[in-house]
Amino acid sequence: MSLSFLRSSSSIIQCQVVLLDNSQFITSFEQKTVKGNELLDRVCDKIQVPLYYKQYFGLQYIDREDGELVWLNLEKELPPQRKSKPLLFQFAVKVFPRDPLKVEENLQWLILLQVKALINRGKFSLPVSKHAMIDGFYVQATLGDFSGKRHKPGYLEELLGLFYFPPTGINTDENISEESYEVMVKDLHKSHRGMTRKEAVSAALDVCKELDNYGACLHYGINDHNGEEVVFCVTVDGMRICHLKSKFPEVGEVCHSFQWRDIISMFCDNAKFYMYVEETKEEQKSTCHVFRFSKGLFAYKAAQRLMIDAENHQKFFFEDNPESATLIRSRSLEMQSLNRIRNGSLLSAKLNLSFRKQK
Repeated sequence: MSLSFLRSSSSIIQCQVVLLDNSQFITSFEQKTVKGNELLDRVCDKIQVPLYYKQYFGLQYIDREDGELVWLNLEKELPPQRKSKPLLFQFAVKVFPRDPLKVEENLQWLILLQVKALINRGKFSLPVSKHAMIDGFYVQATLGDFSGKRHKPGYLEELLGLFYFPPTGINTDENISEESYEVMVKDLHKSHRGMTRKEAVSAALDVCKELDNYGACLHYGINDHNGEEVVFCVTVDGMRICHLKSKFPEVGEVCHSFQWRDIISMFCDNAKFYMYVEETKEEQKSTCHVFRFSKGLFAYKAAQRLMIDAENHQKFFFEDNPESATLIRSRSLEMQSLNRIRNGSLLSAKLNLSFRKQK
């Protein structure tokens, strides 16, 4: 006879996860401690993400102190529940593949949903024409061929809900009325007659991957050594440091670009982010670049978030380039020893040797 009915409800951990299609996945664990990986496994099983592709995704939650989204550490235990409320998370793309057309069809759809969400939230800017092209293919993938009987004026907002979001000042420099934009997308929808869902998704991603900041995690509110505000763009290839255009959130010209193979080590200390970059391989000289976050009381949290994004992306590079991981690991250890000699052990103890270990 099962005695499960005697189990205390306090040992049950309830989780609620918002998926990329805005649906909710609710699950519970009948145990006192649960690691983030266990929850992510359940989510991936639910939406049929193969084990290999799980590494592209993660879970986010809202930081109670500064209200920003934070990646859940999958190796650590989930935080305790507050009273009877479930733990709330958001499923999201953590690292974008270089070429989204080379992943499975189901993954392509998830990536498209994530890109659309980022555009709608104003995470980067794009021309109205590109915005309409993406929406036109998305409508074809979602609703199929245009039908004059079913698709009356206003059908885009009515049938697509939050996934139809006309361009505004937060994601484009251009001005266009909602009515004009609807006509533009409707005409594109009509032109895609006969296109299958798979073809439409691939066509949309073909446009997305050419956007200036596709695949980049953007970090704002950072000052360089001259006090000038810059933007960090973290990708699977490395980090670009760009000027900030006067119109937020547009990213300006690149002022520095570093590939992962040249970044020896990184760490953050309070609101500062340090990056040692190898300048000449022959003489093994390196330069320390220092950046400061300017977000007041919670600037240190912003620095930590940049560090986490950098770790997530460099991991992909080193898995594809194991020989670079071995070399960088060796140089990182040298740099750590040098820092201890120069500065004592306090700051260098915080050095994050986050690069892949030798296999």
